[in-house]
Amino acid sequence: MAKKDSGNGFKDILDILGGVLAFFTIILYAVLIANANWPFIPEGTFLNILNICKFYAPLLVVLITGLEFVSSKKWYLRIIFYLIVAAVIVFMFFPGTWSSFVGIIK
Repeated sequence: MAKKDSGNGFKDILDILGGVLAFFTIILYAVLIANANWPFIPEGTFLNILNICKFYAPLLVVLITGLEFVSSKKWYLRIIFYLIVAAVIVFMFFPGTWSSFVGIIK
């Protein structure tokens, strides 16, 4: 029986990282949903950090999954993906654009 060898260590690392981050994102959402029904986290800095993380964690999961996907594709698809990721990150620093998109900045 032949042993399966992916041949791409970067893709394997992204696979593990994406899985772990997706797991913790689900845990984060479960904690925040439970806290919305039965408040056990006091209002303050920690709850604010968790509420901000609920917007950025899925973005990171999608980014890592996208990087894993394009790591084995042709160079021009990777460049297109990198440019789109760069545009999203740059527009996150424009408060008007980002606040109208996610509504976290008031």
